[in-house]
Amino acid sequence: MKILWTVNLVPKDAARGLGIKSDVLGGWVESMASRLKKIDGVQLAVACKTDKQNSFDETIDGVRYFSLGYDGKTSLQELENACANIIKKFKPDIIQVEGTEFLHAKAMINVGNSRNIPTVVSLQGILNGQYQYQCGQLQIDDMMFSRSIKNIFTAWILHLRKTRWFKPRMATERETISKAKYLIGRTTWDRAHAYKLNPDAKYFTCNRILRPPFYEKMWDINQIEKHTIYVGNGYYALKGLQYVIEALPQLIREYPDIKVYVAGDKPFSENDKRPFYKKGFGSYLEKRIKDLGVGEHIVFTGPLQAEEVADKLSKVHAYVLCSAIENSPNTLGEAMCIGTPCVVSYVGGVPDMATDGENALFYRNDDPALLAWNIKRIFDNDDLARKLSANGKKQARITHDAEKNAQTLYNIYNQILK
Repeated sequence: MKILWTVNLVPKDAARGLGIKSDVLGGWVESMASRLKKIDGVQLAVACKTDKQNSFDETIDGVRYFSLGYDGKTSLQELENACANIIKKFKPDIIQVEGTEFLHAKAMINVGNSRNIPTVVSLQGILNGQYQYQCGQLQIDDMMFSRSIKNIFTAWILHLRKTRWFKPRMATERETISKAKYLIGRTTWDRAHAYKLNPDAKYFTCNRILRPPFYEKMWDINQIEKHTIYVGNGYYALKGLQYVIEALPQLIREYPDIKVYVAGDKPFSENDKRPFYKKGFGSYLEKRIKDLGVGEHIVFTGPLQAEEVADKLSKVHAYVLCSAIENSPNTLGEAMCIGTPCVVSYVGGVPDMATDGENALFYRNDDPALLAWNIKRIFDNDDLARKLSANGKKQARITHDAEKNAQTLYNIYNQILK
């Protein structure tokens, strides 16, 4: 079976072999590829979204990688021609498309359908279900008329980013999903939103495989740094870091040594070279941290590789998923797999990954008081922490079973081909 994936990044293994910059995201691509290629008769190729100057057709560790390089000036027809050229070279039996909001995904499904090659769309997050959460449930209408220049700036930047940058990508996603005969998802939430966009598509379920370090590291309450929290992303309003910041004063009263580790760069760094329209939320965070006097309790780790994330998760007291919306966040799966006690927002597909009181503690994402209370429960009760750890690990090892998930995906391809 010859399988062609279209993905919206260059996987780390490929980037290393090609000598180009890798991305810390998308580790599931490498993990699933490493398992899938071991199945007898499978030949795997990956078409990678990349910068226009990158051009490659290389086989690395048994997987063939093609470049799909383009920029904002590249037309749909040009991308369709590039996809047709890859298909001509590889001659796939089946195509899997990732990154539904991107033009290359639309181009690949157009070409696959026109050549009668079975093409399945894999759902990550669904932008059309995320639109209303893009401002992180901040009261931007009040902020627009605030006395604070920073609040006004934040509100207008978040609004413009939502309407001028995010919204146009939703149209591409709707068209891509509507053209799919087959869909692969993982949660009740993505199934519901896929049904809304394309009720006629055949839906299959297949969970992700995590990167190897998350199966190897183990959380042990006797080896942790007490009163510490890990948050996987603080760059965007919908990821909800603002509510962790709001919860901190309650926690500092009782735990003056509390630390929050936030993965990634500081979103309000003086050296931030991002365009101004991406800095609005960082400006808001900077102001709230200063107003609440919690700066010494927050540590931005910088970009972390998988091994570093796993090590940090094994040493913190708790993991917090504070997003306003998620489908099936890999960061939650990683924390549960290691056994880090989890406090998670009840949003999107998260309830399919964990059960309140059994392997995680749930809260409403914009309720910092309840968030603080659930963190306190873990800090104060070692028996509860151990229970959440053991049950979370057990559940995650089922959800993210590497061998089972690779075989499930292979079986889906066979069903589609039949």
